[in-house]
Amino acid sequence: MRRSARLISISGISALAVLGTACSAGTDSTAPASGGRAGQTSSAGTPSPAPTADPAAAVRAAVEAAGKTTARIDEAIRLVGSGQDFTITVKGAFDMKADKGTLKAALSQTGARTGKAVPLDEIFDGDTVYVRMPTERSGDTAWRSTARDKAEAHYLMRAPLNDPEHVLRQVAMAHQVTEVGPQKIDGVATTHYRGGLNADALLLRMARERRALMEGPLKAAGDNLAAFADVWVTEDGRIARIGLSCDLGAAKVETTMNLTAHGRTVKLPPLPRRAQPAAPGSIGGPLGG
Repeated sequence: MRRSARLISISGISALAVLGTACSAGTDSTAPASGGRAGQTSSAGTPSPAPTADPAAAVRAAVEAAGKTTARIDEAIRLVGSGQDFTITVKGAFDMKADKGTLKAALSQTGARTGKAVPLDEIFDGDTVYVRMPTERSGDTAWRSTARDKAEAHYLMRAPLNDPEHVLRQVAMAHQVTEVGPQKIDGVATTHYRGGLNADALLLRMARERRALMEGPLKAAGDNLAAFADVWVTEDGRIARIGLSCDLGAAKVETTMNLTAHGRTVKLPPLPRRAQPAAPGSIGGPLGG
């Protein structure tokens, strides 16, 4: 795990250097949302539905509904800063109600033509998460087990151990939520909502040493942080897509998480019962959040 941790550790530090100025710069709240280009807006000839009476309540209801069902997860996180540009993908199936699922994460240099992505396999089973790096160069591809509720984030807008429920919690913390309008995502009619994210959302479950560095500048920026949550909700109240974005000027993070195949049964592979216990803090690096 430590090998991948070295890849972009400088990215988080460089972001800290610009927090005092870049975070307060803000961006136009009407700018295209993270991941928005993947969907198609409704045609101009289609009558627009009446705006939602309480957009924030609609988003919270959709998050609550997502927490009671299953979904296929297809996520991409892009981290840019200090001359580096990396993408992390997370794919799998997750049962939010039963707290179980399987995920495959991979880190690669964005747009790289050579080199292989660094993979990470994960199995969530209640309070335990099993992880392994199947192509570790040292040959240590054994499974490790760690406590899900003790895992921490070490990078801005990264979920501990790629936990999709962490992303849902951040979305539920959005403030000043507005309804952007109707939009189709992969042919499915949705309503697009957008809200701001404050320091509490960005620092959610962040490791103590990282929080100590970031908390002051982030909270000083208040509601002027250039950080947003976008949510696309279907007509039956399901979340089709989540977009998170934070622009610090010299460093940027964009996350797009698509949720599909809602309600389908999620089955786990045989659990690695002989997995070696690992302290949550030992599973670091951008791949582990």
